[in-house]
Amino acid sequence: MCSAILIKRLGWRRPSLSIARPWRLGSDCLQDSCSRSSVLITWRQLAELQTTRDLYLMIASRTYAVIGTSEGALALAAELRLAGHRVLLSDRQACCETIESLVAAPGLDLDCQVESFVGGKQQILVTGIQVTGDLASATAEADVIILMTPQTAYEELLGAFAGALRHDQIILLSPGGLGGSLLVNRLAANAGANGILVGQTASMPIGGRTTSPYGLRILSKKRLLPVGVFPARRTQELLDRLKRDFPQLIPTANALECGLASAAPGLHPIPMIMNAARIEAEGPYIYDGYEITPTIARVIEAVDAERQQILRALGVKVTTFADLLEESYGVTGSNFYEVVHNVPAYRRVKSPPDLGYRYLSEDIPTQLVPAVALARGLGVETPLLEAVVAFANAMHGCNYWESGWSLEKLGLSGLEAGAISTLLLTGHTRSRRDATTASKLTRPANRRSV
Repeated sequence: MCSAILIKRLGWRRPSLSIARPWRLGSDCLQDSCSRSSVLITWRQLAELQTTRDLYLMIASRTYAVIGTSEGALALAAELRLAGHRVLLSDRQACCETIESLVAAPGLDLDCQVESFVGGKQQILVTGIQVTGDLASATAEADVIILMTPQTAYEELLGAFAGALRHDQIILLSPGGLGGSLLVNRLAANAGANGILVGQTASMPIGGRTTSPYGLRILSKKRLLPVGVFPARRTQELLDRLKRDFPQLIPTANALECGLASAAPGLHPIPMIMNAARIEAEGPYIYDGYEITPTIARVIEAVDAERQQILRALGVKVTTFADLLEESYGVTGSNFYEVVHNVPAYRRVKSPPDLGYRYLSEDIPTQLVPAVALARGLGVETPLLEAVVAFANAMHGCNYWESGWSLEKLGLSGLEAGAISTLLLTGHTRSRRDATTASKLTRPANRRSV
């Protein structure tokens, strides 16, 4: 039976079906437009389907590899599985015990208290998530790879699976720190995986808390989630391919604007440093609103003013930390203190258990260090941001200036604001026209042999 007859029999017209992957009609199948070797469904399979819904579920589902075993990673893996996708869950070797316990679990025992989560508020055992310790295998099979590990692990992770990447895949860093997508793009290219579409979100999409070894309570889901793509000229491509599963994504001008569209530098290190005595003596304890007092809020607002100066120097949209929380959670307030204490997801949470927690050990090297380095390159003074890094260095007895993300590591060293903007947009420091002109000028002239 020909394709047109089959499509007519199912009552399906091409424009009416919104599927997750770009596609085209082949001679005997529907093909993935991003990969000529990828067949979505053959006409023989199509003939066996009874409804358009069956067809939709077959060709709209995709394979996600969620890399990470944090509460946010498990929550996203569960939601994607409930949406009908194949989900592979993996992590670094350092997390092998967690992986082993998840392999032995019957599934994820979900207590969802969020209406906007797939399926709404519910209590359900989510089964069918494929848990594996083989990073390379998980990423090789995926259409979309979502990294939800500490950003400090990106080099280790790409070393483990970059050789298995395909040019038609998406890597989404959630979140990606300040410049994470630039770093991952370079690491992938160094492994021979050119053309990978790399994006990053400003924060995790879903918040949860573990209730047992395989139990998870879903407490929040972002209403809006800034996303940046490197290079930025491919932003619409990423949105088109992910919009069905991530409708909350809102585009930023580029990856650096997205990295600076995170409230984490205000919420995480500063309250932790200013509450260090209690955390060291009593942690973990109930940490309502990150235990931000009016005085701590004023310090955060002063640091935020420095962050806004970096945004202005980059020529991108300027937002406050309060703006970001209002967008994400739909809360309001007359100042940062009021806004942060109006966020339901920040109530009755636990403080860091100790002063080695990720709010310093991860956020300082991957967000604050590159922010200060970028500010210096742009001629912006950031004494308070520098002071936060200095406090973290003293508290941890290390040098985050050396171990953190430098401009060299991100490929931004020596670039002025205009060159940075060009790089973020195109992936190159020169426009195609400039590169073509330079190529013509340096090309040797044809010479007639004598």
